[in-house]
Amino acid sequence: MEEMRAIVEEAKLLRIKVAAHATNDIAVRRAVEAGVDSIEHGYEIKDETLALMKQRGTALVPTDIDDFSLKRYAERTKQPPTSLQRFMENSRDRLRRAIAAGVTIVAGSDNYIDMGMPQGESAKRVLFAYRESGMEPAQILQSATINAGRLFGDPRLGVIKPTAFADIIAVEGDPAQDFTALERVKFVMKNGKIYVNVP
Repeated sequence: MEEMRAIVEEAKLLRIKVAAHATNDIAVRRAVEAGVDSIEHGYEIKDETLALMKQRGTALVPTDIDDFSLKRYAERTKQPPTSLQRFMENSRDRLRRAIAAGVTIVAGSDNYIDMGMPQGESAKRVLFAYRESGMEPAQILQSATINAGRLFGDPRLGVIKPTAFADIIAVEGDPAQDFTALERVKFVMKNGKIYVNVP
């Protein structure tokens, strides 16, 4: 604990955020008590720890997997999907409880399991995992935009307004009605430069 607190104190002096890779409840709780800004993964978190995260303003970055990724992983490892089903159900339950507790959810890309796909694709599938857990589309989009920007502490990230970074995508359809619209990206702008513009 002393080492973790020292890390957090030193980082805050330099205005650097601290993320903790923590998977079980004990590790998560100790990291939150030490003052970290976010918990990456947090597969097993008790309600009491979620309440502490809410109180301390510690964000949760769940790296959950969706049904598509589960099937792909099962095929690659030759495991029956049922062997991983309980893990997925626990992750989904944890995410629902975190949302109910008011914990800030931030989308992240640290899905460290090799799914045989590019990391960006794997990160996108995390958003679908959130949807399969029952998270509302607007909440999911906020987790990947404004919530992430706030976690980084930069008001130019995750928003569309003057002086913000012009990082914008447009999709075909309305993700609030059909979340698969995120698969149909038609326009990509990064820092004001257009990289994709499909009519």
